[in-house]
Amino acid sequence: MTRDSEWGIPAPFEGAKGKTLYVWFENVLGYISATIEYFKVHGDEDGWKKFWFDKDSKILCFIGKDNIPFHTIIFPALLLATQEGYNLPWNVSTNEWLNFGGQKSSKSRKIGIWIDEALEMFPADYWRYTLMVNRPETSDTNFTWKIFLEKVNSDLNDTFGNFIHRTLTFINKYYGGKVPKPGNFDKLDREMLDTVKKYFREVDEGLNGFHIQAATRKVIDLAREGNRYLNEKKPWKTFQSDPESAATTLYVSVQVVKALSVMIEPFMPFSSKEMRKCLNLPERFMWEDAVKPLKEGHKIGQVKPIFRKINLSEDELQELLEGVRSSMQKISFEDFSKIDMRVGKIINAEKVPGSKNLIKLTIDVGTTNPKIAVAGIAKYYKPEDLLNRQIVVVTNLKSKKIFGIESEVMILAAQHGDDVVFIQPEKQIKPGSKVS
Repeated sequence: MTRDSEWGIPAPFEGAKGKTLYVWFENVLGYISATIEYFKVHGDEDGWKKFWFDKDSKILCFIGKDNIPFHTIIFPALLLATQEGYNLPWNVSTNEWLNFGGQKSSKSRKIGIWIDEALEMFPADYWRYTLMVNRPETSDTNFTWKIFLEKVNSDLNDTFGNFIHRTLTFINKYYGGKVPKPGNFDKLDREMLDTVKKYFREVDEGLNGFHIQAATRKVIDLAREGNRYLNEKKPWKTFQSDPESAATTLYVSVQVVKALSVMIEPFMPFSSKEMRKCLNLPERFMWEDAVKPLKEGHKIGQVKPIFRKINLSEDELQELLEGVRSSMQKISFEDFSKIDMRVGKIINAEKVPGSKNLIKLTIDVGTTNPKIAVAGIAKYYKPEDLLNRQIVVVTNLKSKKIFGIESEVMILAAQHGDDVVFIQPEKQIKPGSKVS
């Protein structure tokens, strides 16, 4: 239980001088500690025991592949060593690696997306679906913006959302928002209803076997089957020529929508809630409700899109992430007050010899000696256009040598794509005026 390391908790055992506790021996017991603490906070000090001692309870661990030994050997060994009858892990569901753009995630190197950033960009269910349908169950997988766009736009919006919207909008428009009375089911109708039951069983089996990726895909596949069914039945044509057939088609289609509102809940709970509102059904339901038919005459609710297409390129998505990331980096007022920003007047500007992008600026900031700034703005400004222009500069940064020239101040500019503009006062003001 110890290791030879200066970092960590000193081992309190005789003969263990210079050794520290091996952290994973403690970490896995945190599952029990957290359960105890939860029930203690909620005023039920013995409530935790039913999870850890009741033989009808099951301990299920979802982990990454690097944690397999700790959960399959160390954790059971610690529980058995107590001889108190703790439930052992019933199953350990293990993931391979999920990489970001072919690289290992790293917060320090800003490789990856963190949950607070993700939720600032798009709804939680967009991320939940993309991650589960791309879950690294048998081999490492990769997250890219291309994959994200494909999953949201093609799977969620064009396939799943489109089927829901087509079905419910048609019922609202032609049947007064009520589930129509079906006629006799033909072969396609019966096959579609049987398909619902078949996919329900397969999703259920996938979840019980912890094959989450396959179960997620089955839900979208059912919506895909629904679209195929609508396209083959063409109720927009048969509404006039064969009203009974059209009514039957919409009755069958809304059964698929209802089933999807239940089956999608483990994967996208917020979207399930919105679907239930559209169907005018209770938010709370039992899993088996998926295959219980929605009765004819049931009044559905107001229909609105469940998902929306993302009309951004991969580069624009990365730019959006960087913008969100920048806006979330908070500094204290005290830290901000240390930045000395002044209005400066450019009194000389010249290209830096040997550089395509750099311009050397001599700037009057109200001090005895003007300051030098070296800026990569040659693509956006000509030196002769910069003379006598007033700008804003940071004057108290440590100087930095750029292309052999000591840059003493930093100019402030805004950038969007290929557009770069200076931050400048709205009217002339004395050089050296403080910006606050």
